[in-house]
Amino acid sequence: MFNTLAKILLSLVIILTSPRLLADSAQAITLHIEVPFVELHSGPSAGYPVVHIIEKNEDVIVLVKRTSWLKVKDKRGIEGWLHQDDLLGLSQYGKAINQDDNFQKSFQSRDVEGGVMYGDLAGANFYNVHLGYAFTSVFSAEVSIGKALGNISDSNLYEVMLISQPMPEWTVIPYIGIGGGFIDTKPHSVLADAKKRQSTLMSAAAGIKYHIARNFLLRAEYKLSLALTDRDTNEEIHTWKIGFSVFF
Repeated sequence: MFNTLAKILLSLVIILTSPRLLADSAQAITLHIEVPFVELHSGPSAGYPVVHIIEKNEDVIVLVKRTSWLKVKDKRGIEGWLHQDDLLGLSQYGKAINQDDNFQKSFQSRDVEGGVMYGDLAGANFYNVHLGYAFTSVFSAEVSIGKALGNISDSNLYEVMLISQPMPEWTVIPYIGIGGGFIDTKPHSVLADAKKRQSTLMSAAAGIKYHIARNFLLRAEYKLSLALTDRDTNEEIHTWKIGFSVFF
C-alpha cells in the first residue's frame, strides 16, 4: 500500500509541477538591457528558436514567469522568452537585479511545493515524500507519506499539516506546522502477541528551508508526534529529517 500511495504522490508532484504560466500579481516590471544584446526565444526553453534580438540600452516589460523563464515585451510590442540567467545582463531602474530578490519573489508567488526527505524516526530509518499547496506566501497545506524501517518493526505514516512561514522573504526561511494523520506499525516478530496496529497521530513540527539554486530548497525539520494508542499511555514519537524541495 505504501508503494502505491508513494507512486501516486510522486505522479501528482510531476503533474502539478509541470511548466505552466504564472501571472505576475504585482505591477509590470521594466528591465533595462545592459549587455550588447539579449536573445528572445519563441517559448520557455532553450530548444525554442530565437525570434528576436534586443540590443543594449533598450527596455523590456516582464509579462509572466514560467519556471526559470520570463516572457517579456519590448517597446515595439514584440514578445519573447528569456532565461532568468540573462537577468545578470539587465538592470531595474538603473539598479542591478538582486538574484536573492528574484528568488524571494518566485518563492512568495509559488503555488506548489514538493520533495523528498530522509531521517530518523524513533531510532528507525525514515523516508518521506511530501506535496504542498500554498494558499498565501505565509500559509500552506501539505500531504506527506513516510516509511520507517526499524530493527523491531516497520511503519507507514500518512499525515496532513498546516504550515506557517512568517518570514517568506528571507533566504533562510523558518517555519512551523501542526497536523495529524495515522501510523500503521507492523512488528517483525511472528509471535501471537506481536500484532499489527494503527494509531492516530497528532503532530507539531519546526524547521527551516534554505535556497540552494533556482527553484530548489534544502529543508530540515524536527517533528514531535503523539500516537494515540489503545493502551494505558500514549506514545511520543520524535522525528528528525533533511531533504530537498522544489517549488513552482
